[in-house]
Amino acid sequence: MIKLIMGVILYGVSLFIFADEGEVIKEDVCGTGNAIIKTTDGWYVAAKHSSGAYLHEGDIVFGNLKTFGFQDITRDDDKANFYIEDYEKSISAASKELCE
Repeated sequence: MIKLIMGVILYGVSLFIFADEGEVIKEDVCGTGNAIIKTTDGWYVAAKHSSGAYLHEGDIVFGNLKTFGFQDITRDDDKANFYIEDYEKSISAASKELCE
């Protein structure tokens, strides 16, 4: 039983260790719920809202932000599912991805 509990804890911790961190810098980009997230390593992520909570400017989020496709994105009080369209080196390029 203790091994199971430790395994679950280590799994949960490993998700945060390997997750990207970012800040939502634009919300509702070319559609309800779409967001641009700036990662701590300087990428601008074009994320299309799929389900769950909406993100707002200033939110700090965690998840597989630089993995294409549907991804769960977590903030301190909730989580949502977004489709990661692309990640770019400029905010204008990320915005273009969401608006095409």
